[in-house]
Amino acid sequence: MKSEKRKRAYWCNNCQVPVLGKTCGRCDSNTKEMCSQSLYPVFKEEVDYLRTQIGEIADELMELEVWASPASSTYYVAGRPFLKVSDLRYSNENISFALIGNRRTLQKARSTSECNAAINDANARYINELIHEGQSFIDDTLNAYKKRTYFISFSGGKDSTVVSHMVMNALGKSTVLHVFSDTTIEFPDTYKYLNQFQCKHPLTPLITCRSPLDFFDVASRIGPPSRILRWCCSTHKINPLSKIVGVLNPHEGVLAFEGVRKFESVKRANYERISTNHKIGGEVLARPLLEWTDLEVWIYILYHGLDLNQAYRKGMRRVGCIYCPFNSCWSEVMIRNYFPEQYSHWTSFLRNHAVETKHINPDCYKDHGWRVRAGGRGLEHYRTIVDCYPCALSDNAFNYQLTAGDVRDVPAFLRPLGPQCIIDEDSSSVSFIIRDKIELGDIATVECSYVDNSLRIRYLATKRTELLKQRVEKQIRKLQACIQCGACTSICPTGANKLGEFKVIDDKNCNSCLRCVQLKCPAVKALHYTGLR
Repeated sequence: MKSEKRKRAYWCNNCQVPVLGKTCGRCDSNTKEMCSQSLYPVFKEEVDYLRTQIGEIADELMELEVWASPASSTYYVAGRPFLKVSDLRYSNENISFALIGNRRTLQKARSTSECNAAINDANARYINELIHEGQSFIDDTLNAYKKRTYFISFSGGKDSTVVSHMVMNALGKSTVLHVFSDTTIEFPDTYKYLNQFQCKHPLTPLITCRSPLDFFDVASRIGPPSRILRWCCSTHKINPLSKIVGVLNPHEGVLAFEGVRKFESVKRANYERISTNHKIGGEVLARPLLEWTDLEVWIYILYHGLDLNQAYRKGMRRVGCIYCPFNSCWSEVMIRNYFPEQYSHWTSFLRNHAVETKHINPDCYKDHGWRVRAGGRGLEHYRTIVDCYPCALSDNAFNYQLTAGDVRDVPAFLRPLGPQCIIDEDSSSVSFIIRDKIELGDIATVECSYVDNSLRIRYLATKRTELLKQRVEKQIRKLQACIQCGACTSICPTGANKLGEFKVIDDKNCNSCLRCVQLKCPAVKALHYTGLR
């Protein structure tokens, strides 16, 4: 996150607006350093909320005159700290504020349109530089991947809104495909914004995809998503999106423009602007805004007068899943305030789940504990246990008793390890050989018994036998824990893996690249018992 420290927000005392650089483009005067560019405009709805919390202190505050820095939990007026949010905890129903500035520090009150115009004039040069660089990147990327079908990964958030506007402007047309991956637990305002977007852009095709899995059903089976066990992205976002990707251009692949930025998290700080190695096979990701800060995104939105997801006007700093474990304490309070029905439904589910899994403190789990859940205690963690013992009748042979799942699915789950040749099959069992995809030698024989749901594997490989055994047992764990989430299906570059839908693998298309084997199964991770809750 070093680049964020180099980017600072500035304030022009003459024009009373934030500026992206050291010189104001409106009056040419020098600006003063304000804070980091992790800065958000405060709209009328949030000002009204502040009035309910701090009374007359906020009476004279106006939309766009106030700016908020989530990084320091501080509100700025006239470029100086004015209010600081204190005592932020998930269990708190109310927020405390500390007044750290003068009650009225602006030179004069202005209308929202006057504020907006001044912001635009002051930042025009900086924004145009960003636009020029971004559109050049978009043009170069499209030229580099001409054979791929391109689209905009549209979430309804501020960043994808900017990417949508920038890509369509760069191409000079509004008929660019947009794809929205609906997790089914988005903010209500996001669905409203999508309808608004479609009404305003009738020529823009917008495809919505969603998982067939019910979010609450999955959360009941493998536990709610946490910051450590974030299975929801794989099951309810990436997998449905991968199905669209597979249909759009199965031979050449796709190019997706997305609004991911480095300043959103420590993990994303290491992202590349163009990525070819991620969770969806056949997809290249392009990130025009990767180096942009929050303030740059907001100035762009104000500069172009773009429509906005109303959740931001209510004080939300990010717009994603309403039940995201990464939601801040501030977001939690805003959700409780603006979306009480959804908040009540989720917290009731969490408490009931805690009771059902015999958590020692259901209220603690409901308030915060679920966010840091690291294991499957109280759940069916036995599904991740491999019941294995050596076979006394043969060297390098092991017996496996499945603790869950159907042994008839074993051939499909082991197919990624290499091509298979059936030796014998009847109504009670099947035996087959796994061959090395390169050397074409036999690496294992497998005997599956339908009678007692068990299998016997003899490892024939002379090299890396232990690695082969580890991979086999990893696939057995996946079989036992499988909820058909589609994570392994989405990562397959050839479209051969159908384990997420039909528990089969297309033998002709599978090239045993092992990408699905190397993938960490979300269900296995969520159910694995570590002793932590």
